[in-house]
Amino acid sequence: MEERVGIGVDLGGTNIKYALASETGKIFKEGLRPSYAQSDKMTILSNLATAVDDLMRYARSENIRVDVVGIGTPGNVNIETGMLMGSTPNFRDWCDINLSDELGSRINLPVFADNDANVMALGEARFGAGRAYRNLICITVGTGIGGGIIINGSVYRGAAYAGAELGHMVIDMEGIPCNCGSKGCLEMYASATAMIKRFVSYCQRDKVKIDAKDLNAAYLFELYQKAHPQARQTIDESIYYLGRGLASFINIFNPEIIIIGGGVADAGEVFLNGIRDVTFRYAMEKPAENVKIERALLGNRAGFLGALNFAFEQLDEIS
Repeated sequence: MEERVGIGVDLGGTNIKYALASETGKIFKEGLRPSYAQSDKMTILSNLATAVDDLMRYARSENIRVDVVGIGTPGNVNIETGMLMGSTPNFRDWCDINLSDELGSRINLPVFADNDANVMALGEARFGAGRAYRNLICITVGTGIGGGIIINGSVYRGAAYAGAELGHMVIDMEGIPCNCGSKGCLEMYASATAMIKRFVSYCQRDKVKIDAKDLNAAYLFELYQKAHPQARQTIDESIYYLGRGLASFINIFNPEIIIIGGGVADAGEVFLNGIRDVTFRYAMEKPAENVKIERALLGNRAGFLGALNFAFEQLDEIS
């Protein structure tokens, strides 16, 4: 039987990443375009439709039949209806919109939508570092900390499609205020944004001159490798916070593997080994037995491949 082909789309705060691919993950064409997150919802929707149209034109030129579209988006999504509920902090006006209906009517294809962290986890579970496992946790450590949980091969979404907010586990009851309204959330201590803020504050404290304008996580890790004192303190603390968070995830969910993605995961084995040391120091013995902590394999492709896999699963359920 001929392999099915669809379009996967990953809507991010900066860019839309999208691809025409088969259900086994073979990519025929992929693209990248700005997401215009500060625009109104209809502009963002039109932008998504333009991305899909780009791939549809290519598919027609290559005589490829497109069966379905899968969307990964920030926010809570009712996967049964395609309704995006609530607000998304990095977008000005991206809420209360039915993606399946609105986008489907524009492109005349079945459209299925889910949370972006969920589809990232699904992508790694089906095509990446989690292929050999049925119980896993994926976290992305970048601007914030996002999470996806796979239990017995299926995405865990919670009772109101709002579960797996792993970056908002509180690790300091009276800690740093978070955008979610709480205090002391993990992402306020271990995200790339948190690392950079803490590094700048340490340099100011010690009267060390830095050019903060172009400072990013990659440069911070370069300084870490060169034994820059403030970078060392910053990264070591971040490793500790993240390891404590992962230890709690192990105690609660007892996964087979934890997969770390996002820009911070590109720091390499030194960073990962530090996280492993802290995690297994604080995780309970039995839940931590045989758990692996590994770097994500798919990079920016995890989101759109996971979104497409989700779409095919939903298509099969209704057919």
